[in-house]
Amino acid sequence: MHYVHTGRCPAYLKNTVQLAAARQSRSDLRSSTTLAYLIPQLKTKFGERGFSHAGPSAWNALPTHIRDVPSPNSFRKLLKTHFFSLAFNVY
Repeated sequence: MHYVHTGRCPAYLKNTVQLAAARQSRSDLRSSTTLAYLIPQLKTKFGERGFSHAGPSAWNALPTHIRDVPSPNSFRKLLKTHFFSLAFNVY
């Protein structure tokens, strides 16, 4: 999802997800700086395994300070630190 967000991915992946800010009808509902992606409504649990659902779900669950990082190396470092602190209750 970081590559999708920064535009470093193939076009077919970028076309499977959509920014929530691009779809909102009223600007006062959500800020465009949240960088959240739309999560499609699916009828089966099997569909939740697909990239179009799992990618935006994981991305939206990340803290904003991690999503804002433009560098892939810095993103990976912050992501690993975030998951380590969640796994071992380190804050």
